[in-house]
Amino acid sequence: MHYKVDEEFREHFKNLKQVFMYVINECNLNCPQCIYKPNNYFTIGKKEIGFKTAVYLIEDFYEMGARKLSLLGGEPTLYGKYQGRENLIADLIYEAKQIGYEYVRIDTNGTFSPELLYNHRFHTIDEISFSMDGYDRASSNFIRGDGVFEVETDNIRRAVELDYKADITCCVYQELLEKQEDGLYPMEKLIYLAADMGVQRVNYHALIKDGTPIDLWSSDLQVDVKTWIKVYDVMMRKITSGIYPISVRIPKGFVTKEEFYRKPNYYGFCPAKLGERVLVHPDGIIRICSGLLGTAYGVADYVEDKILWNRRKTNELIDHDLDTCTWCTNRSKKDYGEYVPLCFSFKPKQDEYIYKNILQWEQKFNG
Repeated sequence: MHYKVDEEFREHFKNLKQVFMYVINECNLNCPQCIYKPNNYFTIGKKEIGFKTAVYLIEDFYEMGARKLSLLGGEPTLYGKYQGRENLIADLIYEAKQIGYEYVRIDTNGTFSPELLYNHRFHTIDEISFSMDGYDRASSNFIRGDGVFEVETDNIRRAVELDYKADITCCVYQELLEKQEDGLYPMEKLIYLAADMGVQRVNYHALIKDGTPIDLWSSDLQVDVKTWIKVYDVMMRKITSGIYPISVRIPKGFVTKEEFYRKPNYYGFCPAKLGERVLVHPDGIIRICSGLLGTAYGVADYVEDKILWNRRKTNELIDHDLDTCTWCTNRSKKDYGEYVPLCFSFKPKQDEYIYKNILQWEQKFNG
């Protein structure tokens, strides 16, 4: 171990499975719905994680049990800007695979130089997840800006041609939930675009104001909860019927209280209670819940050669009943009427490496 790790940290993360490393607090786009924007613009201190530090951290987390690594930002393909090294993200991916990580992925806006795809170290990655919030030029430009759609789709097609596994992650805003004359919701059209480009899976996130700090994202894009539940039900029926040509992951988001109490162990999925993931940031904070991005809340800090358990009032676990299955603690500060909120990451029947292959959540709690 490179770091001296507090016993409280070790104990809470004794079932550690995955690491989300936000390698840089900077992005070349300015998307209105970005939940990470406060970190990009108002970071005090380091803008990116030093390469040696990043390697030491992922080595130690691997020793603690982590087998999946997600590299994010900001825009992670910019990683190395403040260290004077281009394509540093490719070196970090290569190091992670050498350490033994079974699944390494990157979450990118897709505007990187095509040359990166020809880097042999970058090619050791298991998945490139492209962030795309529209199914055509107009809907994409509305969120991402002019010209991004063309650059990103070109990179997606090129990545597929070069035998990368390519996925798409979409932040769903209200207009994507308005059924069109052909009977499809716009968010469904992204599935068919993805399939046409050779993408293997589409992963959705709903832009719902949750009563958490990430509500600070701008613009009036938020999804109506009842509309989301209706569209979710329609799409889940299609998913289970095998109608879509590729895999689709979609968060359930909400259930009624009656339904929650029928299967609390199942619906009470909570990474904070499971201790199966860490989110690592350039400012030294380690946290669990993405709903606390842009705040001082976290579960630990990495400082010099130590990983220190957060014993201050900003420990994110203070409000959690760690021994009881509840609906989402961080989202429960807002009233949703007859519904209660579930974890962002709770996506029934999802095709996701840790959830499906390691945690085996469906097999354990849903038959």
